[in-house]
Amino acid sequence: MHSTFKTLFPLFVSCFVLLLANGLINVLLPVRMSLDGAGIDTIGMVLSLYFVGMLLGALLSINLIKRAGHIRVFAGCVALGAISILVCSLYSEPLLWGSMRVVTGFCNACAFTAMESWLSSSSTKETRGKTLAVYNAVWLGGLFGGQFFMNLASPQDTTLFVVAGILLCAAVIPLALSRHPGPVVEEVSAMSLRALYKISPLGVVSCLVSGVIYSASFNLLPVFASEYNIVDFELSLYIGTAIFGAFILQFPVGYLSDRYDRRTVLFGILVISALVDLTIPAFAAAGNLVGVFGSTAITCGIIACTYPLSMSEAFDKLRQNQMVAAMGGMIFAFAMGGVIGPYAASLVMDTLGSVFLFYFLALSQLLLAGFVIYRMTARQALPVEEQENFVMQGAEIFSAIDLDPRTEFIEPKRPLSAEEEATLSIAESDPAAAVKMTQAIAKHDPTMGLGIAGAVAATESVNVLRLHEVMKETIPDQILDVTRVLVTAQPQLAYELVQQLAKWYPEHVVQMAIDIGRTLPELRSEMMRVIVKIVPDSAIKVEEYYAKILTEELEAMRPADR
Repeated sequence: MHSTFKTLFPLFVSCFVLLLANGLINVLLPVRMSLDGAGIDTIGMVLSLYFVGMLLGALLSINLIKRAGHIRVFAGCVALGAISILVCSLYSEPLLWGSMRVVTGFCNACAFTAMESWLSSSSTKETRGKTLAVYNAVWLGGLFGGQFFMNLASPQDTTLFVVAGILLCAAVIPLALSRHPGPVVEEVSAMSLRALYKISPLGVVSCLVSGVIYSASFNLLPVFASEYNIVDFELSLYIGTAIFGAFILQFPVGYLSDRYDRRTVLFGILVISALVDLTIPAFAAAGNLVGVFGSTAITCGIIACTYPLSMSEAFDKLRQNQMVAAMGGMIFAFAMGGVIGPYAASLVMDTLGSVFLFYFLALSQLLLAGFVIYRMTARQALPVEEQENFVMQGAEIFSAIDLDPRTEFIEPKRPLSAEEEATLSIAESDPAAAVKMTQAIAKHDPTMGLGIAGAVAATESVNVLRLHEVMKETIPDQILDVTRVLVTAQPQLAYELVQQLAKWYPEHVVQMAIDIGRTLPELRSEMMRVIVKIVPDSAIKVEEYYAKILTEELEAMRPADR
């Protein structure tokens, strides 16, 4: 675990500095537009466009990373983000700023995808949960700290725009100087929103509404604050309090959602948040800043919990191998809510007053609470012990889903070594020469030889049975490992490979059948055929073992996977 975090330290530093810049920008832009006399509806429109860019980035980032690699995409997009904020310092024009917000959203989505896919590929099944926890802490810490840069200069000067640009450029340095080459990118097919809605209507609707209220609250809080003279250091504290609430309230909400019906918990916190929303205008009118700060922390904390609760609700209904694909629909739902939220709330604020931001939030939450009640009558609750665990998740942390310990873990592909690439290249034109090259490498380095044998065996033109025989002659003391590697590469040849092993070492056949049946359940019937033919006296022993592990697998299996 220590070595994993040592490797990822430059990435976490880059992430923290990037979020410092974003924390500053998120407050600076609405404050500056308000000081320049822009209407609240204009401010809302400009801020909504960020999520348009975020959605475009989420759709296109994987292809960009495949073409250019993680480090280049991260560096290029963060540099483009720096350009966009510096352009905003030149002209205070809403149309220009809106365009730059689209660019910023796109760049952030690509940068986050590069970071998060790197984190996923660098984590094991045992460490990915801790990696996600550290990433969440770095994310929220950066956003929290970024607010306080607002006190370095007046928002009407260009200084803060330059500071944001400097921070964005600085974020590139640790990752660009890292010695890590970056992981192999794998394509993930997305589940359509319609298909996801059929499985979990509440999960989708809750995700959409969470996008609306999250984007509206965290983008427009500075506009509300300016009307009540919450400025300078008080403004930094106010936004920082909201972010702190978003962090700290995930612990009690997560605790409750894991011990009670999740829909009941969601309904309860929505009603509480709506009631708290209604107290903020009264506190603001009375000049009670402690009440305003405390109530905002509570409601923003609950708003931030709505997204991970949406995910947990959807995951309760999904098979484990569907979870990663389902994130495509959830990202789209949240991003659409993000586009709608700031502009819709700004129209209400422009017409009725900035304090009506909280009435807008309260109404949105009560409407979602009504839908929760409807779904509680339409579908029976899942037993609490069969619910998925709540996992703390930032509302804009999209592609880190592979780090979520609830999802199916797929071993990330490692980059091919020079020897593997050369051998595979030869295998395409001369399979026999590739087998001889694998043999030569195995003599010099048995461990590398095993890896290359597995890669070569996956090539259609190679005679895998002949490769098996050659490796047996080369490294006979590792023939069991060789057989496992070749069976994994070509499962359809499992019967022939184990039968061949039986001719050489019949005493190892039972153990091999047990090992293969444990790691590749779909081959158990093939292994039983081998055992019945080669060592029929051991058939009952192997059958009993398979029955035992099948029972254990069924007991450990999630209800949705049964």
